[in-house]
Amino acid sequence: MPTLSHRGLQLIPVPTDDPGDPLRWPSWLKLSVILSTSLVNFVSNMGGAGLSVAVPVLMQQLQRSQAEVTQLLTLNFLFLGIGNIFWVPLAVKFGKRASIISSMLLQAGALVWCAVATGYDSLLGARCVLGFAAAAGESIVPEIVADIFFVHERATMMAIYVVLISGGSAVGPLIGGFMVEYASGTWRSYMWLCFALASFNIVLLVFLFPESTFKRPEPSQAQELQLVAEHKETTSSFIENASAAAPEDSYTTNTPPFKGVLRPFHYNKDASFFKAVISPLKLLVHPSVCWGIFTYGISLSPQIIMIFNFSALLEASPYFFRSEYVGLMEIGAIVGFLLACYGGGYLSDIVNRMIAQRSSSSSIRPEQRLISLIPGMAIGPAGCILLAFACGHKLHWAAIAVGFGMVSFGTVYTPNIALTYIVHLHQQDAANCLVSISLVKNLVAFTFLYVAVDWVEREGYVQVFMIMFMLNVLALLCAVPLYFLGRRKDLNVYNGMEGRA
Repeated sequence: MPTLSHRGLQLIPVPTDDPGDPLRWPSWLKLSVILSTSLVNFVSNMGGAGLSVAVPVLMQQLQRSQAEVTQLLTLNFLFLGIGNIFWVPLAVKFGKRASIISSMLLQAGALVWCAVATGYDSLLGARCVLGFAAAAGESIVPEIVADIFFVHERATMMAIYVVLISGGSAVGPLIGGFMVEYASGTWRSYMWLCFALASFNIVLLVFLFPESTFKRPEPSQAQELQLVAEHKETTSSFIENASAAAPEDSYTTNTPPFKGVLRPFHYNKDASFFKAVISPLKLLVHPSVCWGIFTYGISLSPQIIMIFNFSALLEASPYFFRSEYVGLMEIGAIVGFLLACYGGGYLSDIVNRMIAQRSSSSSIRPEQRLISLIPGMAIGPAGCILLAFACGHKLHWAAIAVGFGMVSFGTVYTPNIALTYIVHLHQQDAANCLVSISLVKNLVAFTFLYVAVDWVEREGYVQVFMIMFMLNVLALLCAVPLYFLGRRKDLNVYNGMEGRA
């Protein structure tokens, strides 16, 4: 029977006695929830990015310029950010289950619309709706991770989320390249494939995703004072998780009844939809949230810029790749994603456990998660340098593949640690933080993507990716003051609590 400590670590948050507490769910159900909900993001990005290898075919079939066809991809990305303004407040009012399943139903309909669209305007409208529907998973899934997993488990689970959200952008063009080249329906057949995956995902969500919303009691002042007394010699105690100082006890796992799993929504009569729309904007004044936005948007941009330019680069001299070979370049991205999932997830949790076990408080402070950036922080920026010269000087395609894999590693590794840090730091406002990050980072990335093709044509790959290199390095350097400011804040909170004691 599990106890309130694990490998010498305090379990944070402490499970309540309520059998409905999602922290009490069995491991198989927790994994089913994170996989089925993260698959939402995989399907969304697969449908969004897969058409990048079909740009020449779409130009010919729709009789449109490259810039116009590229809008089918960029506007999809724009609405991916805007949609969070609707889906997250819906989750606050009616529950995360209702929001995600509704978004997937709309997404399935949009994929059918994409597959049967007969003209450019119709296809553009379908792609915008597809992006809007796909937005739900981006902000809601990290909050689900915070609902059902303990702090020391979250980096690994967030890595699953990040690798699937990024993996869709790689697997989509990989499969799409072959379908555009060999399937009779070319890109339309690919859209039907995405619809089939979305339908399968809906079935998984209906049966394997119980509502995870749970109102967890706040730690009392008495508990906070007890923590100060117990760790008086340690000025680095993590007061925000003071509830973990409760006496060590045991808890049993509890599987929710099947009728509860199928409950369509969780209505919150006290929640205001309008306030839920406005609340995320207030968090933009927090340095940690602004850093998360900048880091996520900048980490994502080099990979997406390459995806948008692969066809123009590799189908021309000296490479003369066919569509399926362009798609095969995504294998480098998949390798990068998997390595980053291990490094930024599992290894990150190991680093944090070691830090916590050396602390007399046996807990992890939010800023300590930033230390996990160190092992792999140079890989993404180094990939930008390699791509700058490999693409700019038309080096062997293998150099491009390796560079693409390196920036893809950075797309998962750094954002995963950043998101885990922010969710830990702003536990009560995690959903609002993630909405702010998803909205603005997608707008940042959209800005780069909207000008990506023209920017590369005008300035060349060397200048574009050297700028990406400098921005990625700047994002990493900004983590340094956050670490020391966070540590000082913890000390100030501790000293204040000690004075009250």
